[in-house]
Amino acid sequence: MIRRRTLTPPSLQIPPQLLANRRRSPRRELSERVRLETGDRAVSGWTLNVSVGGLRVVIENSLDPGTELTVWLDGRAPRPGRITWVQDEPDGSIVGVCFLDDRNDGNDGSPGPSRSSS
Repeated sequence: MIRRRTLTPPSLQIPPQLLANRRRSPRRELSERVRLETGDRAVSGWTLNVSVGGLRVVIENSLDPGTELTVWLDGRAPRPGRITWVQDEPDGSIVGVCFLDDRNDGNDGSPGPSRSSS
């Protein structure tokens, strides 16, 4: 079985030097616990970086490109997302998640402000 690692068809692959130009916002490093929930499964992991449009996550298990899910970051409201690419590693996977909503609550590239307990 061949594992497809991206939703972009091979004929539409973008050269690496142009990727920076297609980003809507800068990425920032973020190492925080994250839970990705599909309808019947929850996968925990750690973020590597985040932007307004999505995040990069390390997980022990694997999810398939195209999987729609709910993203739970510690202290933040959940957001809908979709796996856009998967990079299999010997001890798990690194996945790219794009957010499916247009929310831009954070002013620093994060997926929104932390909820306060007041």
